[in-house]
Amino acid sequence: MLDFALKNDPWPFHLDLVAAAQSPFGERIASGGFIVTLWYRSLIEVYNTNHRRWVFLGGFDWKLKFVRPLRAGDSVQARLVVKDKRVSNKPGRGIVTLSTELRSQESEVVCTVEVIVMVSTRGEP
Repeated sequence: MLDFALKNDPWPFHLDLVAAAQSPFGERIASGGFIVTLWYRSLIEVYNTNHRRWVFLGGFDWKLKFVRPLRAGDSVQARLVVKDKRVSNKPGRGIVTLSTELRSQESEVVCTVEVIVMVSTRGEP
């Protein structure tokens, strides 16, 4: 968390204990970029398994909400729901709406992400 913030999002409340203590959060918190990275990484086994690989062809929409801070020592788990899917008017492609939540060890929602993506359909390159 600290290494990511140092390299990518060096706001004082992500790095400095004194600055973080004086922030509205009261302690260091993870950067949004770090949270998105955890979210994405936690789902890679869903998208890429030995039995199936999703082929992403493009993204149409992205709705991201940070609901609560993620703190050092927290663990997270992602929940993925396919909200909608349909065949595209372009051959071999489909449009999928995915809704995900990243939850803390206390089952509190840390962030939500809803994306609409284009993927390759089965049997197509």
